Amino acid sequence: MSRPLGFLTDYGPQTEHVGALHAVAATMAPGSDRIDLAHDVPPGDIRWGAILVDRLVRLMPRDSVTVAVVDPGVGTDRPGVALEVEWGRVVVGPDNGLLGLAADRLGAVRAVEITNPDHMRAPVAATFHGRDVFTPAAAHLALGTPLDDLGPAVDPAALERPHLPEPSAPAGALEALVAGVDRFGNLALWAHPEHLMAAGLVDGDRLWVATAEGGRTQATMGRTFADVPRGALLVYVDSHGLVSVALNGGSAEERVRATAGEVVALMRQE
Repeated sequence: MSRPLGFLTDYGPQTEHVGALHAVAATMAPGSDRIDLAHDVPPGDIRWGAILVDRLVRLMPRDSVTVAVVDPGVGTDRPGVALEVEWGRVVVGPDNGLLGLAADRLGAVRAVEITNPDHMRAPVAATFHGRDVFTPAAAHLALGTPLDDLGPAVDPAALERPHLPEPSAPAGALEALVAGVDRFGNLALWAHPEHLMAAGLVDGDRLWVATAEGGRTQATMGRTFADVPRGALLVYVDSHGLVSVALNGGSAEERVRATAGEVVALMRQE
């Protein structure tokens, strides 16, 4: 029985590029269930892509294979790899940081570099490894090809990691990177509940959300969007465990005037 195949890219939903991956997978592994995990990663955003790989691959069935492609360096000498994590799940993609968080958090078992042309689509286009390298490799794995057949072993610890600086949490404040912004305009910070605890920030606190440019906006700590009136800012822990900033009924990105890659500070109002 074929293993399920997942797809996560920055190609954009309903583009021909996504269709090409499905067409190749359906031709090479027609019995595999195919699951579109996400195709709306901001173009070239390896950091947010790595976070989504970590949070979504863990939801895939055991023994599944996921193709992950956010690859601004396609065609360069960056390797293509297949990473096996716990429960037999495998992630196939570029070694540019995209798979690094999954290697750290999903229990890396082993990894190989994809070099065997028998498991690629010929000819390999320099600018479309998702179609010609990663999806064919994943399809062969779905059909039962051993991981080692794809190429030589590499140390999972040597895979590239995304740039995710640790937050700072002095008393009464939390300073963290905006790791990503979703389609609702919610700001996902690279910070977790333990960082809120370290800063001493709790539900009900009145906060300032401050940006590096000097702007600051009032917010309230809470659990759900209904904890603040419509049009007000909420600081909460999202469904994936990241500290986030949302605007009830609107875009926190627009209200705060901060976006992915910037640092914001959450400060208790005195």
